[in-house]
Amino acid sequence: MTSTASLFACRPADVTLERVRELVAVGQPESLTLEYKESFAQKIPDSVAAMANTYGGMILVGVTERNLDDRIIGVPESTIVQIVSACHQKLEPPWEPEIIPVPLPGSDGLMVLVVRVDPARAPRPLLIQGAAPIRLHGRNAVAGLPRLTQLITEAAPQVKTLGWRLPHPELPRDANGQHAADFLVHTGMFVPVDASATWSPLSESAVDAFAGALNNSPLHQALFHWCASLGTGGMNPFHRSGFNRARTVRLLWRGGPGAAEPYALEAVAKLELPASYGAPVSHLRVSLEALVRIGHALKMPSSPALAVGRLHDLVDSMVATLVDERVTAALATLAGVDPLVVPQPLSLDFVTGPPVQDLLTGNGLTPFPDAGSSHGANLLADPGVDQRDQGERRTLVDNWLQQISLDAGLRGMEQALRRLHATPRP
Repeated sequence: MTSTASLFACRPADVTLERVRELVAVGQPESLTLEYKESFAQKIPDSVAAMANTYGGMILVGVTERNLDDRIIGVPESTIVQIVSACHQKLEPPWEPEIIPVPLPGSDGLMVLVVRVDPARAPRPLLIQGAAPIRLHGRNAVAGLPRLTQLITEAAPQVKTLGWRLPHPELPRDANGQHAADFLVHTGMFVPVDASATWSPLSESAVDAFAGALNNSPLHQALFHWCASLGTGGMNPFHRSGFNRARTVRLLWRGGPGAAEPYALEAVAKLELPASYGAPVSHLRVSLEALVRIGHALKMPSSPALAVGRLHDLVDSMVATLVDERVTAALATLAGVDPLVVPQPLSLDFVTGPPVQDLLTGNGLTPFPDAGSSHGANLLADPGVDQRDQGERRTLVDNWLQQISLDAGLRGMEQALRRLHATPRP
C-alpha cells in the first residue's frame, strides 16, 4: 500500500501512475501534508507556501475530491507552466516546488502532476502579499506574529545526508513479494552542470555518444564474457528503455542464455537532472547498476555461488567504466562542462537476495560464530584514490570486498584476494 510519505520519498522516475492510484484508492483525506486539486487553481501557490513553512507535503493536481469511481481525471501539460508562473508571481521570494508529471495512458495527453514541497529546499519564510501561510489540518492559515518570528529565525529542516548521496537501490521483487534477483551492484556520482545547460534537455546526440561509450566500456566487456560463460544465448547492448524524458535518460543492457525474460544479467545506466520543471539545477545525477539473476533465469532452486573473482571483476569494471575517457567525455558534453571536472564514483552499494554468506560460499571463507547475517553493504570511495589508475582502483575494490565479507561475518577474504591476484588472469 502506498502512503503519502513513501510517494514523497520516491525518486521522480519511481513516481508512477500505479503509485498515485494506490494512494488515491486508499481514500486518504486532505491533511497537513496532502492536498488534491482537480485542475489549476490560483490558490496552489498558497498551499505551496503553507507546506514549505510547515512540514512540507504534496499537492496532487488532476485528482478530484468528488466521490467518483475514478478520482484521477488528469490535467493538460500546460498546467505545469501555469503552476510555475503562479509560484513565481505570488511567492516572495519567487520559488517553485518540484513538479513530477505522471502521464495518463489513452487520455490524449492528460497527466497527474505530483507537486512535492520540500521544506529543506525552500526559502523560509515563503510569503504571499507579505503574509506567511502555514498548514493546518487540511487547510491553510496565516502565521501569527510568534510563528512568523519563529519562521524568520529558525533554519529550514535539513536533509540528513553525508555530502551528496545516491538513492539506496532495492532488489526487484516478484508477485509474491520475494526477491527476484541474486544481487545487484550500484554506483554513480553527481556531475556539475554549467549554467548554460541547466535549461536545456539532455541532448539526443550526447546521449547516443554516452550509450556508445558504455557499449565499448569495461562493464560491457565484463558482462559479455560472463554471459558467454553461461552458455549459448545473446545480449542486447545499452539502449534507451523504460522511463525516458527530456531530463531523464535510462539505458538498458540485457543478456543471458535464451536471451529472454528473465534475463540472467542486466545493467541500467541513468542520467537525471533532479529538479522542478523549468528550474535550473546544479548537478547531473549519474548512476550505474548491474543486476544478476542467474538463479532465477536458469530456474535453479537457489542462487548459485558467487566467485570472488567474478564479483571483483564486476565491481572493478563498473568503477572503471565511470572513469573511462569516452564515458566522461560524453557526460561532460551532457553537462556542458570540461571533462576534467567530471568526478569519480563516490560510493558503491552491494545488495543481495540470499544472505551474503550463502552467496559467497565455496570461496574458502568461513563464518565467525554467531555473527548473524547480512544482505549487502554501502561502501564509500576513498577520496584519496585515483580510480583511473588500475593499481589504486584494485586496492579500492579489494578493500570493498573485504568490508562486504567482514560485515557478513566471514573471514578469509584477504587470503582469497591474494590467491586471486597471484593467478594469471585471461
